[in-house]
Amino acid sequence: MNAKSYKSEFNQWVKKENIEVLESTENSDLKIGDKVTFTNDYGVQFENKEILGFRKNENFLSDRVVYLDSDAYWFASKLKELKKTN
Repeated sequence: MNAKSYKSEFNQWVKKENIEVLESTENSDLKIGDKVTFTNDYGVQFENKEILGFRKNENFLSDRVVYLDSDAYWFASKLKELKKTN
């Protein structure tokens, strides 16, 4: 079973809200299109999540910098929550 992709919604949100999406982030070799496993605070893993972009490191939630193809595409993940799978 294929999971729903939220790329279209992400791109619409970026355009509508004028969000600056970066191609990469500091201290990481991750890039747009990479597949990762996301592990939440409770240890639950979500596999094969695609990286859609990176968030500018700002004062608000500065450790959350990676946008993933998920139903919460607007809420960036932390680098320490991700493990590259491809």
